[in-house]
Amino acid sequence: MLAAGFGLLLAASSAPATAQYDPDSDDVVIEEVGTPPPAPSTSYRSGVVPADEPAWANTASLYTVPPDPAQCQAGVLRPETKYRFLAAFNALRARHGLSPVRYNEGADRAAGEAALIMATNNALSHDPPSNWTCWTAAGAGAAGSSNLLGGVSSPYLSYEDDNGILAEWLIEGDSDEIGHRRWMLDPYLDQTSLGRVIAVLPGGVRVDSVVMKVFDFPGKAPRSGGDPRIPDFVAWPQGEYPQQFFSPHARLSFSVSQDPDELTNVDFSDARVAISDGQQTLPVRDQRWDNEGYGVANCLSWRVDGIVPGRTYTVTITGVRDAPRDRYDYTFRITN
Repeated sequence: MLAAGFGLLLAASSAPATAQYDPDSDDVVIEEVGTPPPAPSTSYRSGVVPADEPAWANTASLYTVPPDPAQCQAGVLRPETKYRFLAAFNALRARHGLSPVRYNEGADRAAGEAALIMATNNALSHDPPSNWTCWTAAGAGAAGSSNLLGGVSSPYLSYEDDNGILAEWLIEGDSDEIGHRRWMLDPYLDQTSLGRVIAVLPGGVRVDSVVMKVFDFPGKAPRSGGDPRIPDFVAWPQGEYPQQFFSPHARLSFSVSQDPDELTNVDFSDARVAISDGQQTLPVRDQRWDNEGYGVANCLSWRVDGIVPGRTYTVTITGVRDAPRDRYDYTFRITN
């Protein structure tokens, strides 16, 4: 589940402006998920300490130069902070048979400035207006090419570690929009950069905004490690999948691996999805698909009820057209 009050915003894509998840140029899109917990009878300032206070007390160790939102300073993340996040991200991609991505140091500053814009304005936008506090052209550009998380402040904001952040973007707050997931599980993604502004303001108010850049990187350095591993498809979830990265209420998804430069559109209009645990077939509902071309170029998604940890589920997708195969099969099991 999303932390109370946390916001998510989908990365804008290079697809046309009519793409499903590309906000209008002047829109500020905030997804408020859940409601903050009721205030305690004694205020935070009077000494009520949230349970995860030790985690927040150590956040300064994430930086060589800590952020200072009051002075519009994004801070400088330690190399180990960035590469620990990268390792967590690549471990997640490995669960889907995807190649690791590399870290692009050249996008660091812009990603940090984007996180600062979101943190100081308590909002998320891929097109932040120039009158927003701490606005920079570089930060605004990074906001339009990244997954965003945060954009709220509260004394009750929960601290998210690297896996927690990745889980937020995968699960998508159980919403219909799964753009974060699509960028993260893109077989052709080869690099990323991290921006994070996390601070405790005077009076105990917490601020935490995260930016993960997913396209439009500076420079054209070749992929390290040779050609990427491109599986036939990418599904969520698939294989042995930790419960932390899953919600039974979220949309499941499937994409045929497709070079983004190809013009062929995979056709899921007659596709049928069946899910079974070997004893019963689970009902599939709310099936939808698109060829929007951002992140994974095509996407079939649906909802299903009754998934429980520990059982192995077989997913069969038939009736796929304009793809290498018309049928795909895979399994997954949610593990504790």
